[in-house]
Amino acid sequence: MDQSASLPKEGARDGLHAGFARAEITPDGPIRMEGMLRAHDSTGVHDPLYAKALVLSEGGGSEAACALVALDVCAVSAAFSRAAREAASQRTGIPVDRILVAAKHNHSGPATREPRSDREAAYVESLLKKIVDVADQAARARVPAAIGWASGREETISHYRRLLADDGHVAMNWEPWPAERIVRPLGSIDPEVGVLKVAAAATPGRILGLVFNHAGHPNVMSGDNYLISPDYPGRAETILEQRFGGTAVFVNGAQGSVDIDGLRDRDWAGVERVGGALAASVAETAAGIAARRGTRLRFGACRYTLPARRISDEEKAWAEAVVKQTGGAVKPVADGVGDDYKANLFLALRKAQDRPVDLEQIAVALGDCALLSFPGELFTEVGQQIKMHSPFRHTFILGLTNGCVGYVPTRQAIREGGYEPLTRKLDDCAAELVVEQSLALLRRMAEPA
Repeated sequence: MDQSASLPKEGARDGLHAGFARAEITPDGPIRMEGMLRAHDSTGVHDPLYAKALVLSEGGGSEAACALVALDVCAVSAAFSRAAREAASQRTGIPVDRILVAAKHNHSGPATREPRSDREAAYVESLLKKIVDVADQAARARVPAAIGWASGREETISHYRRLLADDGHVAMNWEPWPAERIVRPLGSIDPEVGVLKVAAAATPGRILGLVFNHAGHPNVMSGDNYLISPDYPGRAETILEQRFGGTAVFVNGAQGSVDIDGLRDRDWAGVERVGGALAASVAETAAGIAARRGTRLRFGACRYTLPARRISDEEKAWAEAVVKQTGGAVKPVADGVGDDYKANLFLALRKAQDRPVDLEQIAVALGDCALLSFPGELFTEVGQQIKMHSPFRHTFILGLTNGCVGYVPTRQAIREGGYEPLTRKLDDCAAELVVEQSLALLRRMAEPA
């Protein structure tokens, strides 16, 4: 286990500097899409995709700097993220453990994990280069800056997607289960919208950019959609940039157990509605933030392992029987997954169940606000537990950052069953260990220097 927390060196404390940059990452042709089990490659582009970067530092150097690069893709692997971070570090001088590569969990973007064709491999290679370029551009764009933060609320976008049916099973909120047979949701959403507002120090009225954080599933457009799009976060970013100027950057939160309304507005009008609702909440929150100078940065990281999920003999036998029938093929579905997908997953997990999963988290603190990364899909209640016990007044969890270990449900959810517990890759104890490690890191960060 490797744990660290640090302050910038005294010589670096020359005032906060900030720089934003963007690069388009839209595929230039048909490509496999990620997030849903689709029947074929993309057929066109509805809206462009971007990589957007923010570099913050005390002074203009790289020693006391951090970089956040947010991507309009579903997820990135730890290996890809590490390669991109190391290359970006070499280019910019920013330490690797202060570089965050965040996937927005967009379900209408290109597949970026485990390329299956030369076309996909070429796209992933180009994406890595663009991450490095945009981080470098943001580092070079830094100017003296003022920053502020606050929390708002948005309660209409995300819905707790695990529903208790009257026969005792867990129905997902995209399944056409009769409404009169739904007893209640099995949990609650996290309505918090975290906002960082970054302005130019010389002209405080000029907004350099906004970073906003909310727990949600960007899959308004289901697996029936074959047009590339950044879904509702991209729409929210565009609205905010038109209103405030600068660069707007969405980063997802602990969204593993929440979703959009799976049975309503699964179309481009829905993207507009949901994106507009998120933008409105961010705009209202940002309007009340007074960006200020003199903010100090603190950095920390921890590395540990989580035990892998163990597949029982009964689960293995079931999976083998299914694969015998399907030949390993997986049929497309608009939402969720079928038994064919789960059977293949069970057999793969069985082979890997004795290998612990490496995990890294990074934290950046600005005054009484902390940004905490997690490389996967934390259940919302796990994220809320971390926030509740954090020593910082504001704790914004950056989900799907620097890798993707899949879902991290609570023990209660695992007992209840349902989609996420069935498709998770980690042991039952994972959520508890993540909470323990996250709070330990945040507490070290909050200690006086």
